[in-house]
Amino acid sequence: MNFGTEENERMDTKLLEEILSCPTLPSLPSVAIRVLELTSDPDVKMDELAKEIQFDQGIAAKILRTVNSSFYGLRKRCSSIDHALIMLGLGPVKSLVLGFSLVSTVKSKDGDAFDYLGYWKRGLVTAVASKYAAEMIENKEIADEAFLAGLFQDIGMIAMHRTIGNEYLELIQSTEGDHSKLAKLELDTYEIQHSTVGAMMCENWKIPYEIVIPVRYHDRPTACPQEFSQVARCVALGNVIAEVLCAENPTEPLRKAYSKASSWLGLKESQVDDLLKEAGITTKELGKLFSIDVGTVPDPEEVLAKADRQLIELAKAKKVESYAAKQLKELVNESDGVDPITGTLNREGFTIAVREAFEAAKAGEYSLSVVQILLEGYEALNEKSGDSVTDEIVIGTAVMLRRNFEHMGGVICRIADSVFAVVLPNIERVITTQYANACCEEFDQRLKTWVPDDDTVGDQIRVSMGVSTLDEDTRSIFKSPELLVKSATQALLAAKSSKTSTVRAFVARKDAA
Repeated sequence: MNFGTEENERMDTKLLEEILSCPTLPSLPSVAIRVLELTSDPDVKMDELAKEIQFDQGIAAKILRTVNSSFYGLRKRCSSIDHALIMLGLGPVKSLVLGFSLVSTVKSKDGDAFDYLGYWKRGLVTAVASKYAAEMIENKEIADEAFLAGLFQDIGMIAMHRTIGNEYLELIQSTEGDHSKLAKLELDTYEIQHSTVGAMMCENWKIPYEIVIPVRYHDRPTACPQEFSQVARCVALGNVIAEVLCAENPTEPLRKAYSKASSWLGLKESQVDDLLKEAGITTKELGKLFSIDVGTVPDPEEVLAKADRQLIELAKAKKVESYAAKQLKELVNESDGVDPITGTLNREGFTIAVREAFEAAKAGEYSLSVVQILLEGYEALNEKSGDSVTDEIVIGTAVMLRRNFEHMGGVICRIADSVFAVVLPNIERVITTQYANACCEEFDQRLKTWVPDDDTVGDQIRVSMGVSTLDEDTRSIFKSPELLVKSATQALLAAKSSKTSTVRAFVARKDAA
């Protein structure tokens, strides 16, 4: 297959040939080669495939242990490779054969200074997260391909190290642990990249193109050919998840994960949090099953809590400039239009933001949503515990709203001590309500991290939200921005009547009918 790209114009073909012909390159075991040959035939007989896998008792035993683990969640125990093929299908079993084969051939050697622990930790987290991401976008057909592409993605690094030696290790060390810098350094130094080398190795091994192409584009998923782009994007997101789990300061990698998950795959922040949790837990389990030393994998819940605390500290130090302040700095005087505690816009800034967005929405005839958020019990808690406690909750709430709404262009505002608002240009009511509901759930979960010394705070304060949207159904109703905001307030009052954190949305009468 032609890997024609702009990098190929500067590719060092002599070095590439030297790397691909290096005698110490990893090679796939015979069972993997035979499985690839058999599965290239669409009419392959399952009993023949099972017999071939069982020739390698070590791999067969590992496959059965993995199939019966929580990774696949089978309700009934699987007792044989034949049974596994019946219960799971060809894809999962094939991916496990190739996965175990790769692990068995990429091992450290005496005197080898390459960081195999870091290599496999990143690879396994990426593979697991890639598979779960594919399942989250309801495309289980590519889940096994994503898993394998995640495992194979950096095989080119092994080849370059074994050919170039310590010089390549020094190049890796110069990235200071930031893997995203490696491809550019490789290109500048050697006029070749490990992604290209890895893809060509996979092609030589006759790995299917469904895996080869994502390996080639795992660090540039938006450039991947459309046919394979979803797998490449799942793997790229898996890499960001690995970055979050391995980072000393997870805040920025987590924000990157939220952004990339949304733009690449349409995933919500709550789904990214779930992805992070699943990847962290499963990587530990699979590490044992694959006999891979992945070292310590931090608890995902602690990572999320740590990232939250870091964002809150940044907000306190005024080092997180709000999206709204950046976009409206020419319209709002900072001393008058910005809340001093959270850095979000205040009531005056909110008024200007709604007015500007309303006029643009009316002229362009696109949607405009407004969310109002009330911290119920704020005043009573403030009287009981003081400003220090309520300020922590206010700042935490602002951070939560930023995380959930800013990536879609939302403008976050604090319009009273216990009231926030979000202005969402070009966002429909259904989507806004979904995110508001996610915020309600998150608020209840995050309270204990915002005020860790008070176990009763969850019983004293909750959040209510009201949503209103200017769209085709309400364009004749909302003649002014004031009416749009008033309807959000009415929806908020309806939510307030509930005894739990709740969202209510204003719906035009003809919708309700």
